[in-house]
Amino acid sequence: MTETEPLLRILLIEDDEDDYLITRDLLQDSSPVSTRLDWVDSASGGITALETGDYAVALVDLRLGPDSGIDLIREARERSISTPFILLTGQGDDELDVRAVELGAADYLVKGSLDGHTLIRSIRYAIDRAMATESLANSESHYRLLFESNPAPMCLVAPGSLALVSMNEAARALYGYSNDELDSLTLDKLRAPVHTSPRLSSEGILLREGGTLERHQRRGGEEMIVEMVSTNMTINHRPLQVLMITDVTSQLDNSRQLRLFKRSIESSSNGILITDARQDDLPIIYANRAFEKITGYDTADVLGRNCRFLQGDVFDLSNEQGLAEIRRGLKKGTDISAVLRNYRKDGTPFWNDLYISPMRDEQGEITHFIGVQNDISERKSAEHELAFNISHDVLTGLPNRTLLEDRLSQACQLSRRYGRTIALLFLDLDGFKLINDSLGHRFGDQLLVEVGRRLKALVRSGDTVARISGDEFIILLPDLAQAEDAVIVVETAIHEIAKPYHLDGETVHLTASAGISFTDGSIDKPMALLQQADLAMYRAKQQGRNTYQWYSQEFNEEASYRVALRNELQDAIDQEQLSVYYQPLIDAHTGQTRNVEALVRWQHPTRGLISPADFIPLAEETGQIIALGEWVLRKACRDMVHLHSRGFRHCSISVNVSPIQLRKEGFILTVTNALKAFGLPPESLELEVVESAVLLDTDVVINTLHAIRALGVHIAIDDFGTGFSSLSYIKLLPANKIKIDRSFIKDVIENRSDAAITQGVISMAHHLGLEVVAEGVETEAHATYLRKNHCDLLQGFAFARPMPFDDLLAFLNDQGAGNTLATRTSDRSEQERTLLLLDDEENILRALTRLLRRDGYRILATTSVKEAFSLLAANQVQVIVSDQRMPEMSGTDFLSAVKAIHPETVRIVLSGYTDLKSVTDAINEGAIYKFLTKPWDDKQIREHIQQAFLYYRATVS
Repeated sequence: MTETEPLLRILLIEDDEDDYLITRDLLQDSSPVSTRLDWVDSASGGITALETGDYAVALVDLRLGPDSGIDLIREARERSISTPFILLTGQGDDELDVRAVELGAADYLVKGSLDGHTLIRSIRYAIDRAMATESLANSESHYRLLFESNPAPMCLVAPGSLALVSMNEAARALYGYSNDELDSLTLDKLRAPVHTSPRLSSEGILLREGGTLERHQRRGGEEMIVEMVSTNMTINHRPLQVLMITDVTSQLDNSRQLRLFKRSIESSSNGILITDARQDDLPIIYANRAFEKITGYDTADVLGRNCRFLQGDVFDLSNEQGLAEIRRGLKKGTDISAVLRNYRKDGTPFWNDLYISPMRDEQGEITHFIGVQNDISERKSAEHELAFNISHDVLTGLPNRTLLEDRLSQACQLSRRYGRTIALLFLDLDGFKLINDSLGHRFGDQLLVEVGRRLKALVRSGDTVARISGDEFIILLPDLAQAEDAVIVVETAIHEIAKPYHLDGETVHLTASAGISFTDGSIDKPMALLQQADLAMYRAKQQGRNTYQWYSQEFNEEASYRVALRNELQDAIDQEQLSVYYQPLIDAHTGQTRNVEALVRWQHPTRGLISPADFIPLAEETGQIIALGEWVLRKACRDMVHLHSRGFRHCSISVNVSPIQLRKEGFILTVTNALKAFGLPPESLELEVVESAVLLDTDVVINTLHAIRALGVHIAIDDFGTGFSSLSYIKLLPANKIKIDRSFIKDVIENRSDAAITQGVISMAHHLGLEVVAEGVETEAHATYLRKNHCDLLQGFAFARPMPFDDLLAFLNDQGAGNTLATRTSDRSEQERTLLLLDDEENILRALTRLLRRDGYRILATTSVKEAFSLLAANQVQVIVSDQRMPEMSGTDFLSAVKAIHPETVRIVLSGYTDLKSVTDAINEGAIYKFLTKPWDDKQIREHIQQAFLYYRATVS
């Protein structure tokens, strides 16, 4: 009997043991379900059993010694015992039959003519009709009471119209209707629509006699499947149908689930066996198709056999441990997991990963064992290869980190014992990623193999060359007399790596950076040498690559600082401890703020203000720049919307974007979400990218920038001129603006190269339709020079430092709507004749100023070359008079520089010292208009300067 099989409990009240035996045999032979027959031999024992036991039906003998079965039935009804009764007698008696039915007996059977089928049918009839028969026997009012309180759903239906006359409480709860709604209900309304109802099958459940399956629906439309048994009866002379209804939806679902489980077992890729635990030797009673496929045995070959036949004829030592586990598990009745070497039908071996689980019945007794097997032969084969791979690099065959650690520990022990030195070289290939990305990973793998071969060829037999990850190689040099002996090895290694590589028809060149650490073996943690050499290698990278560096404590402290800073930066990002400052970009023509740049600042609670030059590169190395950049972008957008609400709608915001952000998938969505979140118009946002952003993943970056530009967002090329990218990328980038790096602006008013580069960039950008921003404008002289050279926007300390948002509001409010003083001054100076005098002797300057002032010139005088450059930048100077011999530089050199920066000026040398070659070269190069000598003739010098102004007017007009 299974857990789901029903048990029918029957009470026999009979004083004759032979009749009990006959009845028991009839039930065992004929009952379709499991039955349990309890026997008592007296009326009093029968009443007691009925009150204490749960019986589906009671069989009562008419003659119970001195008592009568009729009296027992009567007493049971008086005690409200509802068990249905079937009266048994030795001979038929119609009068007795009528009396038994009146008392509530479901049936009246004659022992002599009783067979198993009749008995079972009578029992089922008694069970199914118990409530209805009892109601009919006790009157209509009593029936209605039993009908309403019956826990089984029941309905009274008019046979012709199928109108529902009544529903008991259980039926109303099942269908969801109230008594007030019964007048309009019919049986057809309880049925589900036919067009949505698939065919019903009773497979898996036992229907009662006369029972049928129908698909009904509740008041809310929810469908269910019910078993319906119909009985005809008459109430108040009105023929009705009594419907006994049972919701079997869950039973059918469970049946389907069981069938699904069976199909799942059949379709499983694992072999599944079921053995009978109640029989000796645990014979197999089931095997699925996967078992046949794995072992080659058909199901017919294995049924009734013990599973040990799979172990072959000869005992395999490799199975000893697994078989021991199985024996222990079977004895204890626990789950078992074991790996066995089994044999297929054709004799070929395979490794069987076996799992055995016991199944128990309701009493907790083990009835079956289920075995699940999986062919792991391929995995076992791979384990041998993995054993090698545990200690070696798969690609190069060199020792890996695990084996290196073991050998390093042994080397330290030997060094301590014999007083020798250990050196560890950490080599990292320079630019390997570019080669790998451009020529493919297959080519990169071949390159790594060749590097490993070259390194292995140059070391001693006792040395170790290991590859620990990517393009990182380690050389362990034990048993050195002194640490300096490692220099020969590292220099040779760098030289060997730098030789050309000829692979797959390609010739590539490669270099390596190396770090060296050493110990006498007394180091507490040998693998710390690896970390030290790594730090030294990193410093070699910073020193320009293709070189080596020794480890020092300074490197360690620096690395510790970077690790601490990285963790603290993450906390600062998570807790929003960072802030955003804003620096205005000034329109060179109007003097008004047209744009502001968002700059992140970190005020550390203990370290103070940390420079962005420290934590921004660190954030890019660790990937924290993604979260940091998104936070700055959203903060800037929010503040810019607030700025617009204060009336400064002409102002836009610039946000710096890391190349890592541009290459990350989803960056376009990040920008879109930031704009939508705060309602900032796309044209009010500008993203600043460095020109080197396109060096890696060029197509990805350019496509991303084009997509962002399509949104309406502006693009600016930041730090222009400092990267390593090609000018051809400028054509591809969808930029609106170029920002000249501050390194060119710093000395632009005095350095001819910086001036030439700045002028060239401005000209090139304007021809490409781009605006130009000058960064690092720190003086009014710089600003004036850049204005004269048509730079569009100016940014720097000359106008404003980066400031918090509230200070930015105040700055913009104070700025007003008019032109700046610098612009008006510049406009005025362009209308005046301005003369610059440069001489390191102040008395000469005073004399010249007194002499020339009468001619109405605006005179600027200085003893400093540096100040002279500033005056030239800040003023529209037409004529320059310079001394030749000055401590900072000669007059001819000064004027040569002026010619390159301010080519429109007229340049005159006034000196008592003559270096003919310098003067001749300057004149030939066009740097000098005239050369005058000291002492001068007042009238003559005045005439020369007047002619110089006339010459200026003629050349510029």
